[in-house]
Amino acid sequence: MKQEEMKCTNQSPVTCPTKQHDLRHEVCIQALTIGSDQARQGSVEWLGLVETFARSEQLATVVHASPGTRVAQIELLLGLCYATGVYPRTHTEWREWNESCRPLTDVAERLASAEFDGLLDPLHPEHPFGQNALLADHLDPHGYGPAQLGIERCADYNQFADHQHLFDGPLPMREAVLAMLTQHHYGLGGRVRAKTSWLGRAFTFGSVGRLAGRVRTLALGRTLADTLRLNLTPHRPPPGQDFSGFNFSWTRGPVQRRTFDGATAHMRRSVVRPGDLHSVLGRSVLLRADRSAAGELVVDRVLMGAGELLEPLGADALQDAVMDSGRPLQASAEHGLWRDAHALYAACRTHTKGNDLFSRLASLRRPITLWSVGLVAKQRSATTWVSDTFPFDPKSQPALLRVSKEAAAWTDFLASCVEKAAIVARDVVYPQARPDERKVLLKRFHPGSLLFARFEGPFHELLDDVAAGVAAETALACFAEQAVHASRAALRERLRGLPRSATALEAEARAEARFEATLNATDTFPLLKEAARP
Repeated sequence: MKQEEMKCTNQSPVTCPTKQHDLRHEVCIQALTIGSDQARQGSVEWLGLVETFARSEQLATVVHASPGTRVAQIELLLGLCYATGVYPRTHTEWREWNESCRPLTDVAERLASAEFDGLLDPLHPEHPFGQNALLADHLDPHGYGPAQLGIERCADYNQFADHQHLFDGPLPMREAVLAMLTQHHYGLGGRVRAKTSWLGRAFTFGSVGRLAGRVRTLALGRTLADTLRLNLTPHRPPPGQDFSGFNFSWTRGPVQRRTFDGATAHMRRSVVRPGDLHSVLGRSVLLRADRSAAGELVVDRVLMGAGELLEPLGADALQDAVMDSGRPLQASAEHGLWRDAHALYAACRTHTKGNDLFSRLASLRRPITLWSVGLVAKQRSATTWVSDTFPFDPKSQPALLRVSKEAAAWTDFLASCVEKAAIVARDVVYPQARPDERKVLLKRFHPGSLLFARFEGPFHELLDDVAAGVAAETALACFAEQAVHASRAALRERLRGLPRSATALEAEARAEARFEATLNATDTFPLLKEAARP
C-alpha cells in the first residue's frame, strides 16, 4: 500500500503530520524467498510487516549485509508476535506450535487492524515508531546526517574533528529504520554527539546496548515462520495484565521511562514482558524525512542520544545466553566463535529441564541450526561482527559436545606446538635479539590467528559429520589428520618466507623437528599423535 507523497523539506516528523510511512505496509524487512525447487534459488525481497507475517511460511529467512541488522529484524518480528498476542503461553503449547507448524498469519491480521493504526509509523507526529519525539525542537537546528545510525559506519562518534563523516547521506527510509533498530540493540557505550542543553547532561552518555556485550544465539528453522516459532519464549501474563509491553515509541506505552536530568536521570527499569525485551529503546533517536530527486523517501537528518537504562537481566531475559565463567559469552575477533562451540552444546544438554531456549529445543527431537552473533568493539569503535552456525540435534548432542570440546583442546595444543617451533626458528635467525625485541620478532615465524583460521573449516566438517550420524571416533580421526596437516603447512609457509641462506635452512629444519618432537611426545591426545605418524 503506497502512502501519499508529500514534500516536507527541512521539517521534522512531528511538524509534518500529513506525511505517513506505515511500516505495516511500507517495506522494512529484507527477506529471502524459498525457491520453487533445489535447482532454483530464492530471491531477495523487501516487504512490509503485514506481508512478512502473511508470507512467513514461504520465506526462508531475513537477510542483510550486517549480521547485527539480521538479528534486529528478527527481534522486531518476535516483539510484534507478543504485541499482537500471538505467542505460546506454556512450554507444552510452545512444543505443539513447533510440531504442528502453527501458522503466524494471525499476526498479520491483527497488525492490519485499526488497533495498530499509527503505532508503526516512524513519521508519526506525536509518537514516531522507535523514536523519542521530545527531540523534535532540536532536530532541525542541531541534526546531522544519518551516517551515525550505522554502527559499522559511524565507529567512534568523535572520530574526526570536523565530523564530516556524520553528514554522509541521505539514507533510504527502509535502511534508516533497520539501522535505528540495530542501534537500540547494539549501541556502544560512552559519550554521544549530543548537547547537555537539549534534554540534560545524562542525555549525552549512551549505555551499552542489551546485546552489544554478549553473543546472541538464535535457532534457525526451515522457514522464517519456523525460526520465529522456535525463538518465541512461552509467557503467561498475570491475570488482568495481558499487555505486551512492546515499546512502540519513547512517549507511548505503560512503561515509565527515565528523564535526563533531575531525580530520574539515572533511573533503571526492569524488563516486564518478552515484548518489552525485544523492543528496548537503547537510544533516543529522531529521524527527519525528505523526498529524494527520484521521489524516494529518505532520512536526511538524525539526532541521537542516550536511551533506556535496564536493571541487570535475570535468567528469563537471557534464554539463549551461553555462560562462560558465570557471565554470557562475549565475542572476540581473535577467538572465533567455533572455538566455544562446546560451551554452546553444554548449554544444550538434553537432561536439563530449565526454562531456557536450549531445553525447549532439546524437547523437539529434530535437527536445528544454531546461529550465534556478536559485536566486537574496541572502546567506542565497532571492530567487526562475528557470526557462526552450528548443527544441533538432541540425538547427537552428547557426541557433538564431546567432539567440539576435544577438537578445541587439540587446536590449542597444536598452536602451542607451532609456537614452540617458531621460537626455535627465531632464536636461530636472531640469536642476539634483545628481550624487548623477541616478542615482536616471533610474529615473523608464528602464523598467529591465521593458524586458527585454518582449523575452522575442518572443525565445521567434524560437527556436520557427527550431526549426520558419523561415529565420533571416525570423525575425530579425520579432523586430527586435517588439523596436523594445517599446522605443518602454516609453519612451513612462515619459515619458507625467509631469504634462502644457511641460517634460514637451519632455522627451518630445527623448527620442524621441534614441532614433530613436541607433537609426538604427548600422551594426552593419542589420536593427534597417531595422525602425526608418517
